[in-house]
Amino acid sequence: MEGAELAKRDHQRNKSEIVKLVKEMFNQNKWGDEEYKVQLQKLVVKDEELVKDVIAKIKQEKGIE
Repeated sequence: MEGAELAKRDHQRNKSEIVKLVKEMFNQNKWGDEEYKVQLQKLVVKDEELVKDVIAKIKQEKGIE
């Protein structure tokens, strides 16, 4: 698997973790709970970094940068 494909897979997994956490928050009626906010924020920051990585690897593979 190439770098961009691996990065895309990691990004997709992280998105799944975000969805799972949000569902858990709603199911436990803890929307807005500080513990969940911290966990969700960490996943969102990680996702932003993964998106940057995906873009960089795609550009690298296409010879754009």
